[in-house]
Amino acid sequence: MKFERVKLRNFRPYRDVKVDFTISDGQIHIIEGPQGAGKTSFHKAIQWGLYGDSEYDNFRQNWNATAREEDEREMFVEIKFTEDNIDHLLRREISSFNPDLERAYEDLKLVIDGENRYEGERAQDEINELLPEQLKEFFFLDGERIRKLIDDETGRKVKEDIETILKHQSIIHAKEDLDYVIDNKYDPELERAREEKSEREELNQEYKQIRDEIAELEKERDELRDERGNKKRTLEDTREELEKYDDELAEQLQSREDNIAELKASKTSELDDLRDAWTQLPYAILEDTIDDIVDDLQERADDLTELRSSVHKQEIVEELQQEALDGRCPICGEEHVEVVPEVHANGGEDVESEASLTDQIHSLRQRINTLNSASPPDRIPGEVMGEIQRLRNEIRKEEGKRQELMEEFGGRPTDAEGQKQRYKENINRLESRLDEIQDELDKKAEKIKDLQSERDRIQREKQKKSGQKTIDDTIEKIEAAEQAIDHLDGIREAHIEQKREAIKRKMDEVFKQVSQSEFIKGRYKGIDFAGDAEDDDSFVLELVKNNGSKKAMNDHPPSAGETQLTALSFIFGLNEYAKYSTTIVFDTVAGRLDLDNSRAQGQFFTTLEEPIVLLVTDAELQQLEQSIKGYTGVHYVIKPDKNMDSTMELVDQ
Repeated sequence: MKFERVKLRNFRPYRDVKVDFTISDGQIHIIEGPQGAGKTSFHKAIQWGLYGDSEYDNFRQNWNATAREEDEREMFVEIKFTEDNIDHLLRREISSFNPDLERAYEDLKLVIDGENRYEGERAQDEINELLPEQLKEFFFLDGERIRKLIDDETGRKVKEDIETILKHQSIIHAKEDLDYVIDNKYDPELERAREEKSEREELNQEYKQIRDEIAELEKERDELRDERGNKKRTLEDTREELEKYDDELAEQLQSREDNIAELKASKTSELDDLRDAWTQLPYAILEDTIDDIVDDLQERADDLTELRSSVHKQEIVEELQQEALDGRCPICGEEHVEVVPEVHANGGEDVESEASLTDQIHSLRQRINTLNSASPPDRIPGEVMGEIQRLRNEIRKEEGKRQELMEEFGGRPTDAEGQKQRYKENINRLESRLDEIQDELDKKAEKIKDLQSERDRIQREKQKKSGQKTIDDTIEKIEAAEQAIDHLDGIREAHIEQKREAIKRKMDEVFKQVSQSEFIKGRYKGIDFAGDAEDDDSFVLELVKNNGSKKAMNDHPPSAGETQLTALSFIFGLNEYAKYSTTIVFDTVAGRLDLDNSRAQGQFFTTLEEPIVLLVTDAELQQLEQSIKGYTGVHYVIKPDKNMDSTMELVDQ
């Protein structure tokens, strides 16, 4: 990644600036400026253009103050560079943003070789392939910040970056892929398999319950089928019995019914006779007395009859006498006869009239007739009761024979039509029950079908669920993946251990080149990594004293100059073995170094194969100028105005 041109628009102090590194052939480019003029801002512009800004506000920190006052809402960084002699044009911009918001949308475009165009995340991925963002501190250097590389904690963390610099990408990616497979595939598969095993056991239980329910339903179905068979046979038997029901048997039954009715009628007649016998029994007992009363009454009736006859004669005589008294002959009817003297038949006594006597005679005769009619009974009650008992026995016999016939006919009613109706009712009940049984069989068949379908579904679902074998297989896969990771770690560690020694030799060589002051040379002969390579794989740095002992960097912190020389040696020693290349941008190059060490550092810069952009003050440039003369490319001077906006002026060489 060799920078050719950088354009800035409204980025920090720069309103509209263009820096072209292709004007001169030198490898060491100088951007000179006083403190606060914009050297660090240019350093930031390079990094923002390549990677954006995820740590701070992406426009509040970077938006030019004058542009903000004038409400000019455009900001971009454009970098043209080559990679493997192929042109790349990158542009990151914010063309519209709200000052009240914390962040704005960044529009990133990358054009490769004038044809292939990438935007957004795809463009960022292409940049990271050329130079990963986590390595930017090893190529875009800040003299004030590189000192942190000697911290123990940083030294341990930088190991991962060393692996990236050494392009252990295949191993790292393979390890990451295996870790990803374990974390995102095998572990979830194992967890899912265990969950599915539990679900499978639950499905097994549910399957057994449904199977038992089906078995119970099938048993009930078979019982209903048996009942249906029995009912069908009973229905057939009943229909056959109905067919057997003919007139002859009906006549026999009717004959018995007629006999019973006749006997019951005779018994009723005998009961009437019994009542009459009991009614007439008192007359039989008083027969003689009644006869005497009848004789007395008859004698009195005769006397009254005789008296009535005498009275009748008397009445005739009296009528004749009356006519004679009236002067009329009762015999010839001639008038003017002499009056006959009054003669009284009863000697002059008063007697009852003929009508009265007639009434008395009639009354007596009625009483006589009544008494004569009260004759003794023809049969005595005892005889009647014996006959009644006989009739009862006959009735019972007939009823017994009728019952035998009824049992033979299946308990039919006594009348023929009733018997047939009972048969029909039995047949209807049987047919109704058969329909009910069929409905129940249909329902059970439907339910069995549904349960069988559910059982089959559960069986299919069970087959999809993992069992113990899946769990065992997944555990084997995880163990195999972990073993592969261990092997990859072993390969990576062996390679890092090998490169660690090479990096150590190179950074010690760089340290000796850049550490030329008498003070440093009088104290130290080089730098080394802390610990033993076999026991400690971190990249914590320590200064090696002339007597061979190591300076405990944490117990006795080095000076700012010692720190910068140590970190600088490590970075350039590491760059020797880096699998990435880019134009190095170095800010505050010699701010902490004395003249001898600054010149030695400049001399070292002339040995680098890759271009380097040095962001320096005039004082730093004076320290470096003699060492880098003849190797300088372009030289720009930053010119700030009264509004603190800066421009760049190219210095003629």
